Amino acid sequence: MKEIGRIVTNRYGDEKTVYGQFNAHVVPEEHTIVTPDKKRIEIDWRLSFDRMKQTADQWKELYPYQDETHVDAISLMESEFAPFGVWWASDMHIGNVDTEYKILQSHIEMIENTKNCGVVTLGDDIDLGILPKLEVRFMQATFPLAQAFTAEDLMAEFNGRNPRGKQIILAHLIGNHTHTMMQTTGILYEKFYEKSKAALLPAIGELFLHVGQQDYEIALAHKYWGRSKINISLEPKRLMEYAYPNADVAVVGDFHVKGHEEFKKGGKWRTVVRPGTYRTGGLFEQNRGWGKGTLGGSFTVFYPDQHKTLTFDQLDDGISYMNTIQGMHE
Repeated sequence: MKEIGRIVTNRYGDEKTVYGQFNAHVVPEEHTIVTPDKKRIEIDWRLSFDRMKQTADQWKELYPYQDETHVDAISLMESEFAPFGVWWASDMHIGNVDTEYKILQSHIEMIENTKNCGVVTLGDDIDLGILPKLEVRFMQATFPLAQAFTAEDLMAEFNGRNPRGKQIILAHLIGNHTHTMMQTTGILYEKFYEKSKAALLPAIGELFLHVGQQDYEIALAHKYWGRSKINISLEPKRLMEYAYPNADVAVVGDFHVKGHEEFKKGGKWRTVVRPGTYRTGGLFEQNRGWGKGTLGGSFTVFYPDQHKTLTFDQLDDGISYMNTIQGMHE
């Protein structure tokens, strides 16, 4: 309450202080702009908050993100009694001159032609060349819009236009190359994914995968803190420990290294995966002492009748295993 004055209460001249509600909406003159046409513009922080919220709500409506997604694999499978395999397609870098296009194409076709297989993109699907002060901007095999349309066409195949006639994409993550396309070109790359039937997660999120009688919690991130060149599994372990402690599997991309580790923690077996990259180059990485990237193709099998996973570092090995299992079930 604010003191607004004093009044005389009796004939003897006794006074009493009068208090009133402080009106926070009264804008002082020094916070008012008067235009040449005598229009008054009041700079009210509450009004500014209201306008900012309206803009923010519209911005978020246009940004097609969600933090988690639930997928029942039964609709994506040809055999509900066989295991379901997931290819962790991370750091494809479509558009860079150092990308292994022939191998990437063969891996895509393996997944599209093998029963009970799906794919999760872990970010950096396109390369773009987002670093204007570094030589990577010269390492583009095609311009940004062509990269984006190429990725969009590939995702159309993952969403049903493939030999199996099934949606094989489970989820998309956005990486630093794709996320910053808007900043460097004005093109919102994520808009290309609006046609996808799968969820679009930001650079971190969760996939809850139902396979047969089992439910799997999968932590996903394009990058996370705790990176170590010596201990490549540290980053996904930190993701599991600090962000998603109940996860069965944690997968982190971006680092262009590949490997996996299985360990028991909290009474259950866990798996962490580094999926590698298809931009195995090259000039940019070696100039910074990082060394060449390791070829992608990490693949995890999820079983429907027991809570168990099996991870392969080589996609060929995982596909051979899936074909063997399929043959046994048939």
